[in-house]
Amino acid sequence: MTKIIRNSAAFIIVDAQNFVLHEKGLAAQWGAWKFAREKGIVKSTVKAIERFRAEKIPIIFVIMELRPQISQALNANLPDIDFWKPIKGLDFTKITREEGEFQGRVIDEFIPHPEDIIVAKHHTMSGFHGTDLDKILRSLHYDTLLFGGAITNLCVEGTVRGAFDRGYNCVVLSDCVTSISEEAQSFATEFVFPKFGRVCTSEELEIM
Repeated sequence: MTKIIRNSAAFIIVDAQNFVLHEKGLAAQWGAWKFAREKGIVKSTVKAIERFRAEKIPIIFVIMELRPQISQALNANLPDIDFWKPIKGLDFTKITREEGEFQGRVIDEFIPHPEDIIVAKHHTMSGFHGTDLDKILRSLHYDTLLFGGAITNLCVEGTVRGAFDRGYNCVVLSDCVTSISEEAQSFATEFVFPKFGRVCTSEELEIM
């Protein structure tokens, strides 16, 4: 069992949005949405969210926010690499407001509550880079961070690394993070994350 102290912990869910975790998402071709459902990761995360809310552990959603008004100019300066291609190739003048809102929304299964905290990041993997996440956590005196979300070895890993570099105690919930394949998931949870903190399932977490 991995023990945490209730009053010093927060659950950070990274990029759990339709664009990556819905079959109609702009990045659906990566396959994270399919992996998450086949492996029961969505269901495990729903249970974890319900448990943490009951335990009064805050839920913090870190989201990738696109800004259509300036994205055309930004896109021209994005590197031509696979991670950015789904965004770099978009013509925002042809995307309706409704479609844009759908892509950016947290998936229905995780729908945020009014008391949850939303932190927006822009064109970056880490939830700490260029955001007020660190300031929020320190002002509320949270030093232990539980992690879930997508994609395990991309934006989740980037955010965990950012937390580690800032001195936080990191706990990655292996049944609440999703990658695109078993190989990618296992490498992150078995080799990378243990270097930065602890790894356990949400059910193995003991709250004190």
